[in-house]
Amino acid sequence: MRTILVVAFFAGSLLSFSDLSAQGAELGIMAGGSLYSGDLSPKEFGLYTQDVSPAFGFFGRFNLGSAFALRLGLSLGKVSADDFDHGREDRGLNFRSNITEFALTGELNLFKLGSYQDRGVMPFVFAGVAVFHFNPEAEFDGDYIELQPLGTEGQGLPGYEEPYALTQIAIPLGLGVKFLLNETITLGLEFGGRKLFTDYLDDVSDTQANYFDILEGNGELAARLSRPTLKDPGPETADYRRGGAFNDWYYFGGLALSFRLQGGGGGFGRGKGIGCPTF
Repeated sequence: MRTILVVAFFAGSLLSFSDLSAQGAELGIMAGGSLYSGDLSPKEFGLYTQDVSPAFGFFGRFNLGSAFALRLGLSLGKVSADDFDHGREDRGLNFRSNITEFALTGELNLFKLGSYQDRGVMPFVFAGVAVFHFNPEAEFDGDYIELQPLGTEGQGLPGYEEPYALTQIAIPLGLGVKFLLNETITLGLEFGGRKLFTDYLDDVSDTQANYFDILEGNGELAARLSRPTLKDPGPETADYRRGGAFNDWYYFGGLALSFRLQGGGGGFGRGKGIGCPTF
């Protein structure tokens, strides 16, 4: 139900913006994939194809000139990882989480290849701000358990951090290329990462925890999911750090297809061959 309400709100916002900015406005859809890197990855940055999940989105683009555009978008995807896929059977952690992201980004068109105003190829970079919602779950006894309410690293207990929020801010950063097919249709290929301000996208951080603190304060399920491979806990194995130095990121990438609304305008500049867009 939350997703339906967000989509409805997003669609209404796009229509309102479109009415005000029809001279340079586009509506579009994106389809591609989402993936994760972080504490459950072998490296902080890497492409792990087994963890790629389908993603899609909707957006409005408002061309403020030939060089710059604002984009308002809603993206939906999923991220996941499993230690058993990356040779960490000793730790035995896994997670999955749906991602719902509402983002405002600026696109800077770098140059244009093409001899016509309404056709050509245009590389671009983008950055902005996003609000995203996530909810990590772990597989346990054939079912998936929500991790944030459990406090698997002692969250909420004396001497530990407070429970992390499931809705947070992110900074989208990325690049892409637009193919201007005609005066109405633009096809894009893009990829971008999200700089996060939380290390709990996967429910795992480098916080030092004590198994017996978690067992006594947050319960047996929290303790077992905190260290799934710990079979015989004792004083010598009670203290541990589950994660490491890797920061959490998530990524969206794929094809974007947009349609310019009636009214045209917001052109991409004239010129033959390679040309730098002008503001």
